[in-house]
Amino acid sequence: MTSFLQRNGAGVLLIAGTYFYFLIFAQFSLLELLKGDLVDLVKAMMAAMAVGGIAGSLLTPQLLRRFGPVLCLRVALAGCAVMSGLAVPVHFGVGYFLISIGVGLGLGVLTVALTANLRVFLSPGSWGLAIGTGTGLAYACANLPPVFASSPESQSWLATAALLLVLPAVGSLKKETTPDLPAPISGGLSLPVAILMFLALVWLDSAAFFIIQQTPVLKASSWGSSHLWRNAVVHFSFALLAGYLLQRQRVTLVVVVSFFLLAVASLCLDHPETALAGGWLYPAGVSLYSTALVACPAFLIQRQSPHATAFAAALIYSIAGWFGSANGIGMAENLNRIPVAFLVIAGVVLAGPHLWYFLKCRGAETVVMLGLGGVAFCFSSSPGESSHKSPGGRQVYLSEGCIHCHSRYVRPDSPDVVKWGPVVSLEKLLTDAPVTIGNRRAGPDLLNVGNRRSGAWLRQHFIDPQSLSPGSSMPSYRHLFEDNDPRGERLIEFLAGRGRESLGGRFETIRSWEPTSYEEADGRSLFGRHCAACHGDEGRGNGPLADRWSKRPANLREGPFVYSGAQQGPPNLTLARIIKFGIPGTDMSGHESLGDAEVVALAKWVKSLR
Repeated sequence: MTSFLQRNGAGVLLIAGTYFYFLIFAQFSLLELLKGDLVDLVKAMMAAMAVGGIAGSLLTPQLLRRFGPVLCLRVALAGCAVMSGLAVPVHFGVGYFLISIGVGLGLGVLTVALTANLRVFLSPGSWGLAIGTGTGLAYACANLPPVFASSPESQSWLATAALLLVLPAVGSLKKETTPDLPAPISGGLSLPVAILMFLALVWLDSAAFFIIQQTPVLKASSWGSSHLWRNAVVHFSFALLAGYLLQRQRVTLVVVVSFFLLAVASLCLDHPETALAGGWLYPAGVSLYSTALVACPAFLIQRQSPHATAFAAALIYSIAGWFGSANGIGMAENLNRIPVAFLVIAGVVLAGPHLWYFLKCRGAETVVMLGLGGVAFCFSSSPGESSHKSPGGRQVYLSEGCIHCHSRYVRPDSPDVVKWGPVVSLEKLLTDAPVTIGNRRAGPDLLNVGNRRSGAWLRQHFIDPQSLSPGSSMPSYRHLFEDNDPRGERLIEFLAGRGRESLGGRFETIRSWEPTSYEEADGRSLFGRHCAACHGDEGRGNGPLADRWSKRPANLREGPFVYSGAQQGPPNLTLARIIKFGIPGTDMSGHESLGDAEVVALAKWVKSLR
């Protein structure tokens, strides 16, 4: 172990630090910070990061030739650390845009410069295990409960610290270039084949990642607090396994198994009853292919000069990495699922170049591929069977009588627009079969409920309505969630998907709303009735429901006060808007039915807690 660390320690540290930064900051904390301040601009900021990443990747071969790897790595590490540090105090659009571009540029340069020079950092006899160790450490550390569950600000500082800690390791890079190492498989992969392989894998991974993030039941099964240690162990174990197999010339086995693990996990994610299995398979598949992706430019493609290796890394990471990730997220956002047809096409793209090689020379890989293909087929055929056994969310909505107390129609030019809007044309609503406009309204309108309430909030409200809405006349629907009954989760999926297309209009309503009454009301009693269940009686974020949400409620006494730092207009207007409308995209719900005087009184009381 000592000799392994002596020969590979610097490379392991740089791989672990780089990918920990990417995972915990670029994929998580930066998104959370954006959702807090500019949730309606998240897409634009992510697009800016992708553009920066592609540009940084493609520029790196020339930067390496002109300035050398030592300077490029040091500047990229320091630049990324600065970006994550600046993200904490910034709370305005232009600042976030520049940070998103900067993070993309920095990561583009850093990943290409690092992977192109791994032969210099790592020992020829143990490069696979070293890459697996570094990649596994990055994923494992990002999934540790104290790290994963910390605030976005803490995650940003941890990402900054990680890069600063590994920065000295760049000094071990030698001036001279070591001789090319033999490729681990006969002749090595061609560059076009490598790009296609990893494009399919990254596309699939990103689509699954987005669906998990946006679906509460899947997020609980994959990244719930009880599963984080499991994820850390699975990630580290399968990254080590991938490194071992790559070192032993089993590249195609790693790629094929990772694809089928991700494919089967994606099919599992389509059904609440199999989501837990998907939570096991997804991190295993991700770690397998991620280790191969890190190793690919320097070790898995055909022999090349240092400059050609950098050029290959630039193409692989810009096309397969940044472009594949953006398209995977876009597909998942538009379809809310991963089509079986896409899995088939991706499988053909992935396996096609190696099919003849498999059949002739790799009997073991062929057996594994056929076996996993059979498993995937079984999962892909199960939705049709299960759909006959239990109804979909819309059928549950109708059969449980939701239509009798809730409307799905926002009346134009009425108070409905502020409370439940935006408006959807009556002609469009009348195309439903059957029409679900509703015959009276005893509770809130549910046309756009997905942009007002999270899945976790809806679940808690179905199980115990009075815990979130004191005095509510709504009965409990706990029976929909008992004894592995899938109806409750399907009803949540149906409702949580309503209103996503009108989210922009919702934000326009929030930005334009101002209270019309500033009469005095009892803010303290209002807080106890409407807020204490989550934030606690004293506002310390420790209410009886605090552990039910994806992130604990804010500590209103000590902060951090991410969402109300910038005040515009009348005093406490930002807080008043949050109390009135909540924070779309989070578990913080609004109190649309409260009068303006009550909202203002609550805002004053919350501000006084500081």
